[in-house]
Amino acid sequence: MRAGIARLRPLLAAALLLPLMLAGCKKSKDEPKDLGEQMRDVEVDTQVMRDAQAAVNEVIRASSDCELARPAIAAANMKLDEAARNIRTAAGNNSLNTMRKQVQTAQDLCP
Repeated sequence: MRAGIARLRPLLAAALLLPLMLAGCKKSKDEPKDLGEQMRDVEVDTQVMRDAQAAVNEVIRASSDCELARPAIAAANMKLDEAARNIRTAAGNNSLNTMRKQVQTAQDLCP
């Protein structure tokens, strides 16, 4: 009987250690993303920015008429805030900041 238990000890030890070893193989947040992950982030940013860019374009079109621009500015700011929560890349953040400046310029012209 003891011989049977002695043979199972290495298996038992492996079964207990395997989950711990696999948990250590997870990617940490500090590790750089691979090309596939970066591409997915760019795709997500492109989709997120689509609605925000459309709202900013509406502000720019309406900027010559403050009565039309004010509601467009409010809508654009909401879309930009929504986009900011979902942006994944530094380039996306830079684009978002540029769009915010365009809306802010229109807002300054139509107080």
